[in-house]
Amino acid sequence: GDGNCEFQFTNTGNEPLILSNVRASCGCTTPSWTKAPVMPGKTGTIKVRYNTNNLGGFQKRVTVNSNAVNTPTVTLTIKGTVKNN
Repeated sequence: GDGNCEFQFTNTGNEPLILSNVRASCGCTTPSWTKAPVMPGKTGTIKVRYNTNNLGGFQKRVTVNSNAVNTPTVTLTIKGTVKNN
């Protein structure tokens, strides 16, 4: 199965925000993101799909690279527990 996590972000700057790369710390996590430039004041999303075949606790890091002046690299963390139904 898959677990999904969605991060929303807003461009608070004056220039279009472009996410150049979003990569996960391991292959069991698949990120997808807004590829078009996010205009000032607009919102974009980063969706992270996690393979839930492994039971137990998990914590994964997703690194986001963008053209943001103040924070060109941001690390997102998803964590949780996969339980047997």
